[in-house]
Amino acid sequence: MALKAMQDEVAELEKEQAKIKDLHDVALARLEDEQAKLTGFDEELRELENATRSKNARIAEDSLEKQKLGHEIERFHKDQQTATELVARMEREHEWIEDEKEQFGRQGTPYDFKGQNISECRSSLKKLTERSQNMKKKINPKVMNMIDSVEKKELALKNMLRTVIKDKKKIEDTILSLDKYKKEALEKTWKKVTGDFGQIFAELLPGSFAKLEPPEGKDVSAGLEVKVSLGKVWKQSLTELSGGQRLVCPLLPPLSFTDNEKTKH
Repeated sequence: MALKAMQDEVAELEKEQAKIKDLHDVALARLEDEQAKLTGFDEELRELENATRSKNARIAEDSLEKQKLGHEIERFHKDQQTATELVARMEREHEWIEDEKEQFGRQGTPYDFKGQNISECRSSLKKLTERSQNMKKKINPKVMNMIDSVEKKELALKNMLRTVIKDKKKIEDTILSLDKYKKEALEKTWKKVTGDFGQIFAELLPGSFAKLEPPEGKDVSAGLEVKVSLGKVWKQSLTELSGGQRLVCPLLPPLSFTDNEKTKH
């Protein structure tokens, strides 16, 4: 009986062992899966670390490049300021720049900078500067001061001439405006006077008419001529009127139409 019990117990233990072994296998499989995942995570972490190091290195390079660009920009600003001051100084020292600067950069002119070889220009400038320095040693300073004084006077006269030319243009425009106003006023007065003159003449000599007209081919400013119409016939002057008609003329108010001291009746 004891053997039977022990055999049964062994069988139970074997079943229990098999069950535990199955659980162990399942747990081992899960462990292997987790280890595989951890391995994958380790590889991913290594890749991320490599990417992080690469990005940090790139950031460091970009930061260095940014600093270099900042220094370049600062240098460019200084160069720009220096160039601006140099241009201003050259404009003060050389009056011709103001007159010629509109031609700078234009093709077909001596100031076509793009068509010039800068190296050759610099070499030529160096030679000319040396030649100028050598020539200065042979020039009398007093004469140079006199020339400088004359050039300053010339510049002042040029500025005065520009002012005079501008004032002349304004005066000419004013004269044209006044001439236009004078002509308009003269035309208006002439039309009014010739109308009144014709009405008065018609009242004094019924059936007749008179008017004031400029000489043929001229305008009102050249003077006015009296023309009389008796019926349908126009008389060129008062001398063509009859004696009775002439007696009426003294009854007309005196007429005077002058321009440049010229009067026509």
